[in-house]
Amino acid sequence: MHRGLRRSDAGSRIGAGLLMGIVMVAGVACSSNNASSSSTQPIASTPPVASNSIGAGSIPGQTSLDVPAFPTFYDAHKDLVIVTDAYPKAAATIYHANYAPSLSAVKPDTQPRWFIMKGTMASGQIAVLGSQPGESDYSPLWQTINVTWKPGVTPVLLTSDSMIDSLAKKGELTETTTSQIVNATVVSVGS
Repeated sequence: MHRGLRRSDAGSRIGAGLLMGIVMVAGVACSSNNASSSSTQPIASTPPVASNSIGAGSIPGQTSLDVPAFPTFYDAHKDLVIVTDAYPKAAATIYHANYAPSLSAVKPDTQPRWFIMKGTMASGQIAVLGSQPGESDYSPLWQTINVTWKPGVTPVLLTSDSMIDSLAKKGELTETTTSQIVNATVVSVGS
C-alpha cells in the first residue's frame, strides 16, 4: 500500500478505475486481416454476452454495472472475459480497448497466452485462453498468439491451448507470437 494512502482511498480508486476502464467489446478480434475471402469467419460473429454485476456494493458508494463480455474457450469449456486495455496502439484498436502505454513494461513471454484465430476457421470458433482463475499461472494480462490454419488443412474447432500446440507440432496450423499485451479479465469460469 502506498505510504499515506488509506485503504478506503485505494479501494475507491480501484473501484473507480474498474468502472471507468470497462469498455464495450464488439467481439474478440475485430481483425485487421483484410482478407475478402468468403470463407473467413471473424470471431466478432460471436455476440457479446452480458455479465453479472461486478463487485456491486463491495466498496462504499460503488454501484453495479452490467458490462458486455465475450466467450472464450479454456480446456474445452467456455469462460467469459472483458477486455479493458491493450498495448500497443494497434492492439487497442483491434480489441476496442483503452490504449495503455504502461503495458509496454510487461514482458509478453511472462504472461499466459491467449490465442486469436485469423483467416479460415471452424464454425463456432472463438478465442482460446491458456489459463484461467485458479491456475498457478493466471493473470488478466495476456500474451497474444495469432493462429492460422495451413493451406489444405480442414479447420477443426480449437478449444484448448494444448490442442493448438499439438496441431502446430503436427504442422497443421501456425502459431505467431506477437508483442501485444491485452488486459482481458476472466469474469466467469465455465465448467
